[in-house]
Amino acid sequence: MSGPDADTLYYGDCLDWMEQWDDESVDLIYLDPPFNSNANYNMLYSSEGGGDAQIRAFSDTWSWDEAAADRLSMFENATGRPAHSAIVGLHKILGRCGMLAYLTYMAERLEHMHRLLKQTGSIYLHCDPTASHSLKLVLDEIFGPSNFRREIIWDIAVLSGFKTAANNWIRGHDTLLYYNKGSQAIFNKQRQKHRKEYLDRFNKTDEEGRRYFDGRGERRYLDEVERKGKAVGDVWSDIMSFQQIPTSKERLGYPTQKPMALLNRIIRASSNEGDIVLDPFCGCGTAIDAANRLNRRWVGIDISSFAIDLIRNERLQDRQIPTKGIPYDLASARKLASEHPFNFESWAVTRLPGFAPNTKQIADGGVDGRATISTKPDNYDSCLALAQIKGGKFSLSALRDFIGVTNRDKAALGCYVTLEPVTTPHARSEAANTGKIRVSGREYRRMQLWPISHYFEQRLPNLPVMNDPYSGKPLKQYGLF
Repeated sequence: MSGPDADTLYYGDCLDWMEQWDDESVDLIYLDPPFNSNANYNMLYSSEGGGDAQIRAFSDTWSWDEAAADRLSMFENATGRPAHSAIVGLHKILGRCGMLAYLTYMAERLEHMHRLLKQTGSIYLHCDPTASHSLKLVLDEIFGPSNFRREIIWDIAVLSGFKTAANNWIRGHDTLLYYNKGSQAIFNKQRQKHRKEYLDRFNKTDEEGRRYFDGRGERRYLDEVERKGKAVGDVWSDIMSFQQIPTSKERLGYPTQKPMALLNRIIRASSNEGDIVLDPFCGCGTAIDAANRLNRRWVGIDISSFAIDLIRNERLQDRQIPTKGIPYDLASARKLASEHPFNFESWAVTRLPGFAPNTKQIADGGVDGRATISTKPDNYDSCLALAQIKGGKFSLSALRDFIGVTNRDKAALGCYVTLEPVTTPHARSEAANTGKIRVSGREYRRMQLWPISHYFEQRLPNLPVMNDPYSGKPLKQYGLF
């Protein structure tokens, strides 16, 4: 075993990667995990005639299933695990429910985060009121109640729009649970500008022309107060959320993106230059970008290949970023398909220009990905394109089924993706019989057979211009990734 490679992205479940790394190998952990808010976070765009194309950023819906039951049994039987008592107690309170499924999922990963932190390290867990109280119990058990430092309130209030329709107090904050690994944790006190109303109180001038305030027998000078700044408390109302500034140039459109200022404050406060910052649910990479700009080393993990590509191609496009877990040759693609088929599907879909993974991976109706053709075909009343991914052996019946799905959904185009080229005459004939579509005077096969092996040879399928699933605009180049 060894620690994580710095300045590297890891694709997959953070649990799988963290299990491989040595104790005390990171300095700071920030995580913005999926909240147990019973909602699916998707980026959506719509194109006339093309229907909705959805990007599965992550599925933030938890339910009690076999995996949750297995995690509960593991905690109940392993009395030596750090989160044992917390999970047993929460089971008695909550019973077997979606919330307990979420908490066992988080506890399993938080145990490893505690192990990975150095003695001088800290963790910030970003959450909302749905589960913050229960997560605090889990963190108390793993990190120890004495290592709880603050419950930071981030004021994100937008008291307008649909939120105000709630027959309740309007929720206007997120919570960050801040814990240290030990008593010697790094903390660099952060300061901010004083309010104008406070500075206006310095309305007296001494013989040297310096403005001062004389109160309670204590003289304070304006220039010294301004230079020192105001110590930041545990209620952060000076950092605007994207709800408050929806037109921010910083915004990428990722559903759970956080502002750079938030991560800058956390990283400056609880790490020093050269330290390693880990974000195990890195999403669109705000923490990674902030750490990079602040001269920290960083490690990012995400289970979405779309998120990994977004960081590489949008966030830090000027850097060659090592990425582990994503295939770089046919052998590693075959290995991913065998060991993590759902991850393979998600990754393979995004190799097709303009395609995004389906929101479901089980009972998906025969569809693994969707895209929208930028220009409506001359001879077909739809802009919808569908994809199906097959990581195993080719089956003619499966191809016929997908052709049926394409017809059922009235899609203009289908992409049937396999590991190796499909060369059988019957398969070629079945695909050819679906005909062609004509877009802007050019013809394209309606059913495209495309092997992943061609991706590594830089040979993309012959597709019309597609919309970028990230922006909804026509792709400027042939490939998004």
